[in-house]
Amino acid sequence: MVQAPAKSKPILTIWDEFEHALSTPRYEQRGRERVLMSGQIHGQSANGSGQSMAGLAGRFSWTTYDVSTLLPVGWQDELLSIARDRRSFKVLKPPHSTSREAAEVSRIPVLTVKGPILRLAVPWLIRLYSCEFRSLASVYAREEAFVAADKRYAVVMNVQENDTSRYECHIDTNPIVGLLYVTTHPKGDGGELVVANNQFASNVTEVDRDASVLYPAAGHLVFFDGRRHPHYVRSLVGSDIRVAVAMNYYLAGNPESSRPEDLNLYLYGQT
Repeated sequence: MVQAPAKSKPILTIWDEFEHALSTPRYEQRGRERVLMSGQIHGQSANGSGQSMAGLAGRFSWTTYDVSTLLPVGWQDELLSIARDRRSFKVLKPPHSTSREAAEVSRIPVLTVKGPILRLAVPWLIRLYSCEFRSLASVYAREEAFVAADKRYAVVMNVQENDTSRYECHIDTNPIVGLLYVTTHPKGDGGELVVANNQFASNVTEVDRDASVLYPAAGHLVFFDGRRHPHYVRSLVGSDIRVAVAMNYYLAGNPESSRPEDLNLYLYGQT
């Protein structure tokens, strides 16, 4: 029996904390840089060359929270079981407007646990997505974040199970993606998220030339904006399974209605 997570804080308390966060200087890690969100930079550039402010501003950045204390007892075993038992196989067939694959790549097999299945199987996860995780997404964005109404893509689970599969190189269409990692993959293990610092990268090779690399850690929740930074997940090397829960959030200036009409067909088929 999975123990229910702790009761949510009153919404007033959450938004008091949100308002406080907006008035507090925020730093993000960019490679070896610790960057103040206002633009002030502390430390030397990653290559020691004193890279210009404009050059650093375009590099990829992200925010990570350790949310393990918000998760119920037994959460990892439960989600791994669902990943193994309820996953669906699909072949993505680029090109698509969001795809950033080389011309010779025409098939990418992927494994996912669909949103409607997760909604029924793990209601505690959906509650976290709608409440506590949404509050953290709002702090990250410095404005109110909104959950997706469409159950197909609000919360989905991405699964990799062998050393030949990887996740498609693509850009996102929503302003905030949250990734809750279920499995841990240190350097050398494969399964890392590779994100282009060059916003014009058009395939995996170009992404790899100048990339930020995120190594999954179970119980960590990562937020980022992938609309202008092509990214993909590398194949596994030292593990038999990689599982991450992907959560989509929207903002007032980039609402859910802006999602491309053909994206669901591309990702999920006739569902």
